[in-house]
Amino acid sequence: MERTGSIDKRGFLYHVARIADIEAARASGEYRHESLDAEGFIHCSALHQIPHVLDAFYPDRSGIRILVIDVNRLESRLAWEDAVIPAGSAMSALADRTFPHIYGPINMSAVVKEIPPEPGTVHPDTKAMIDHFGFVRLPVEGTLYIPSWRSRADPVSGFSAGSAMIGLYSDRPYSASCFHRLLQDEVWHVYGGDPFRLVLLHPDGTSEDVLMGADILRGYKVQFTVPAGTWQAGHLMEGGRYALFGCTMAPSFSADCFEAGIAADLVRAYPDRAADIRLLSFNGDAVRMPAGYS
Repeated sequence: MERTGSIDKRGFLYHVARIADIEAARASGEYRHESLDAEGFIHCSALHQIPHVLDAFYPDRSGIRILVIDVNRLESRLAWEDAVIPAGSAMSALADRTFPHIYGPINMSAVVKEIPPEPGTVHPDTKAMIDHFGFVRLPVEGTLYIPSWRSRADPVSGFSAGSAMIGLYSDRPYSASCFHRLLQDEVWHVYGGDPFRLVLLHPDGTSEDVLMGADILRGYKVQFTVPAGTWQAGHLMEGGRYALFGCTMAPSFSADCFEAGIAADLVRAYPDRAADIRLLSFNGDAVRMPAGYS
């Protein structure tokens, strides 16, 4: 498998498929698309390319699902190739025009999840949150966030005692946290919006789900501390629009305290959580923050 650019070589691919075609593929064991006969391959996308594909070819989002494909299970040949995008297309704003092409049918054993498409437009409530806080993407980890506090650095050690951030999980634009672990405890706080789920993989091999939200009578937590060294990931619960939350750390967050997980390694260590690991491992081979990031 060859690839130019920044997308991982060992992660997941995404293909927009009609529900009727998916049902036929379940019966036969393999998925085929008319492009396989017409062009010799099936068009796929990286995660960040999917919204552009939906806007260009499926604006009403009806009758379709997005197949999440594990490249390590794929039996047909995969190649990353440049695409010709007409000017004025909904995809013309896409900077990365190198797409994955599968030269053969997709074996359904490689399809780890089928997800509904995101809404066609960002909801005004979500857009208002993004505009108000000025959220940006957290490198590698993936969440929409903004730093909100950092204590003064100690003049001798250079370290600051603590830091805080405000984050947003949302259905569109898609925002979630990939699996990662930290050298310090991290305290999560619920601020508003819809419930979200933290998936925790503990060093002793156990795991747990932590449901976060304002409705404490339903068992949701408004605050939770993730222990240092625990693999953690998070995402908005199904049917939600956005979740506004905060995270506090002491000592403060730094690039050196962060490590993202590799999906294949995590699945071997926690096989019973394979579905969640594949869903929330969108960092590919990237495991460290950019040098000097804080």
